[in-house]
Amino acid sequence: MDWLQDLMREEGLEPQSSANASLRSKLLGQADRMLAELKKYKTEAELDGNSSKYWWAPQSVDGQRRVVMRAGSKTVDGSAVYVDNTLTGVRNAVEKMRSVIERSKDAQWADEEERRRKK
Repeated sequence: MDWLQDLMREEGLEPQSSANASLRSKLLGQADRMLAELKKYKTEAELDGNSSKYWWAPQSVDGQRRVVMRAGSKTVDGSAVYVDNTLTGVRNAVEKMRSVIERSKDAQWADEEERRRKK
């Protein structure tokens, strides 16, 4: 509907199909969502699942659980860690990852954003 977009531009609006949020801001939002989800859990058994929609692996392996940053259903290259398969271990890993993201700058995420565009 070009006519609609043209009229919107005449009013000073730029039509976009999605928000222009940086990867850093997306990851901060996801980290907050992961921490909110973890607050609901009482035991590490609740970490188990059938999908990888959370930052923690759906199953533990040899008493450890993989935790990796995710945004837009893609993992962040180089962000995987293994922690004890405890609720505290997973929560601490996500909190520390959030701290790392928070201390970073948007420009530092440029390589990862480019890698995601290429796929």
